[in-house]
Amino acid sequence: MSGADRNLRRSRRGGRQYPSVAERSQDRDRVTASEVSWAARALQQAQDELDQALATRLRLRALDYTAMTHLLNADPPLGPVELASRLGISSGSGTELADRLERAGHLHRRRATDDRRRIVLEPDEGSITRILGELAPLFAELDRLAATFSPEEQAAITRYLNGAAERVRAHADELARS
Repeated sequence: MSGADRNLRRSRRGGRQYPSVAERSQDRDRVTASEVSWAARALQQAQDELDQALATRLRLRALDYTAMTHLLNADPPLGPVELASRLGISSGSGTELADRLERAGHLHRRRATDDRRRIVLEPDEGSITRILGELAPLFAELDRLAATFSPEEQAAITRYLNGAAERVRAHADELARS
């Protein structure tokens, strides 16, 4: 492994290295999957590491950052009970989490436009700007990587990633139901 590759896998916190999926022969011995599936798993693990680093940078608990990502991507906006359901916590804990994020200035509550009795949670514009600002260098790096592929290859990669995301969500839903 080159020094550059080693540095890509090195965390900013204490220089800790995370083994690549290819190095985890114990995982590969337990499940048969294609190289593409193992690469998707490696991407997911890297995303988890990024989420933890972002939570730390934003001075949020991991669960609070996960809540913020749900709120950023929710359409329609979520209320405290829906957020709690997505996070797998009680409705009371979801309300407490929303209170904590609101006190910290990360979100605000408003009445839903379609049902004035319903309260929805919206990320604060400043928090959105900060999160996206932290992600901007990564997006630029990923765009440079994508530019190394032909338009046809980019289309295939996009189809695969979107299809994989759909299947991961469907599997998560199935696990939640059973």
